[in-house]
Amino acid sequence: MSDIIEVMIYCLVLGDAINASFSVRGGSDMNVSELKIFIKDLLKPRFDAFAANQLKLWQVDIPTNDIDLDDKVNADNIEKELKGVLLSSPFQTVGDYFKHLPSSKNIRIIVKAPDKINPENYNRDRPPLNEQEFWEELTAAQIVFKLPVNFDETTFMSAELSEYINVQGNEAILNDRVMLNAQDELINNNGEPIMVKSTKIKMNYVKFLRLRKPPTGVVYGISTQEILIRKSYLQMIEKIEYDRAHEYKEGCVIIGSPGIGKTHFSLYLAFYISRRYHFSDIVYHQSFRDQSRALHIKSDKSVMRIINLEREFPLEGFYIADSVILAPYKTAFTFLVTIPKRHEFTKEYVRKYYAPIWTEEEIWDVWNVLYKTKILESRVKELIRRWGCIPRRIFCEYNDEPNVNDIVSQCDAYAYLKCNGGALGDNYSGKAIHIIPNSDFTDKTYVPASTEICEALFRHYKDYTKEIIIKVIRNFVRGAGGTLARRFFELMAHDVLSNGGTFTVRRLTKDGIKQPEEVFYLQNLQLKQFRNISEITPGYYNIPEDANFESVDAIAPQCNGIHHLQQQKHMISNKLENHLKNLPIHLYFVVPDIGDTFNNFYLQKYVTAGNTEYSGWQLKHTEWIKNRADLHLPLDLQSALNTGAWST
Repeated sequence: MSDIIEVMIYCLVLGDAINASFSVRGGSDMNVSELKIFIKDLLKPRFDAFAANQLKLWQVDIPTNDIDLDDKVNADNIEKELKGVLLSSPFQTVGDYFKHLPSSKNIRIIVKAPDKINPENYNRDRPPLNEQEFWEELTAAQIVFKLPVNFDETTFMSAELSEYINVQGNEAILNDRVMLNAQDELINNNGEPIMVKSTKIKMNYVKFLRLRKPPTGVVYGISTQEILIRKSYLQMIEKIEYDRAHEYKEGCVIIGSPGIGKTHFSLYLAFYISRRYHFSDIVYHQSFRDQSRALHIKSDKSVMRIINLEREFPLEGFYIADSVILAPYKTAFTFLVTIPKRHEFTKEYVRKYYAPIWTEEEIWDVWNVLYKTKILESRVKELIRRWGCIPRRIFCEYNDEPNVNDIVSQCDAYAYLKCNGGALGDNYSGKAIHIIPNSDFTDKTYVPASTEICEALFRHYKDYTKEIIIKVIRNFVRGAGGTLARRFFELMAHDVLSNGGTFTVRRLTKDGIKQPEEVFYLQNLQLKQFRNISEITPGYYNIPEDANFESVDAIAPQCNGIHHLQQQKHMISNKLENHLKNLPIHLYFVVPDIGDTFNNFYLQKYVTAGNTEYSGWQLKHTEWIKNRADLHLPLDLQSALNTGAWST
């Protein structure tokens, strides 16, 4: 066996200028297959688009001092004029081809890439047949309306309407050339309204998307062949389309609470695109069985699986990413559907939208159609009261719901609000605190999932980390977390006030003149909840079971009056009249000591249920209003940590 020596060979990629040549250093026992891998890695990422064995190598001997060399080296003359020898055997070594190992700086290897680099040739394979069939037939899914009992079938049987609608039993089914807009009006797939006798056709019924093939095993998180078409889906799509046409042309992020069915929306979005932009490709990217999986659905309805998203080229189509890290390539428009978290994508010029939780009506619509025989009505009501209208809790976890104590013990409400719901990496906070969007889905507030969850959070923080309660109130009472902060303050104030003590108050007068401070003593009272006025008990600190009870947060009859807990300036409802007219009235407006509230709080107006100032002072039985005493009681948040019921 001949000795193995180290050699250095100068190489040139076909088509490159001579000054782009490079050297390869290795042992003479390196075979051709290893040499190709070495060259591919050396020039990374230039040849990432294909396998190393697709490279072609020729042995040549070309002087580098030839001024016409750039013109001489081309694909047609490598073998004839340059006497190139194709290194065809992957097992032959460098030493086999170079009997006399090169010592000069001449070009000794010409490297040629495949003639045509087509992403689909190297980075695609076929998914299982059931996946292919599901996506091929997505555009043929049906929009189905569930008609009410005793519906008159002849309503849609006119010649004009039957062109678009087919009535079968208690269902009205649109043909595959028709969709819906955000106003529940029929539109052609191109977005133009459908007019019958100069009138738009409105279909304000419960509606589902009926898939042609079962999604089980194809789209993670969807098990039924019918998915509810929520009103918000149509509204969000309309808003996104408007913004895409006018300003946000790169992409958008749709953020929603865990369990609301974001995958349902992403699938409806894919259906919409397949109809509205039938000439465009779609990449649908989702995490499936702990693996990232992307499918390329072409406009001709053929379906291929993308093997490596990092090797993709720009795509003139739509990219839908459902709760995954985005692939690093450009498309015509990108939709990222996700729970709250930080994404690099959001740093680009893209619009954020916030998806709403479900309404009770939507929950019952789905229950009636799909789950009525599976889940008891009483169980649905129980789950709604505890978790809010989250379909995953109700329809998927009804036999195995999360443990409330487990959720609240691992929820950091302050960190969640501070990070805008993102970057925590937990699976708990979003279950306890929901996202509620504004009317155009571009802003949001955070609210507790339910009264039960809110009170459980409060009790946990009170027992283990009171500072979180204070920080939430102080930092978010007027922000996106205001609902949670105000509820925390109300619960905290009930604890502090019912425990009794001495407080500083100031009377509020109509002329707004600042009154001197007074000392107010409140005795220790036992907490008691009431549903209606008849259940109010003297000598107790009475709290309405309903947190929104007619502007009253607590009543302590024969114990210095009524305590009205409020975190902001708030008008007094005349609904109080029937409850208060026979009592000596002291209204205490209890607010957190944020800013200079003690000096800036003013007398609140007495208003009607319509939020207009009440003017009926001349009526009978209203004397109590004139005789009431309104006082402002600021609650020192920090001192409360070590006071009364809050003391450690």
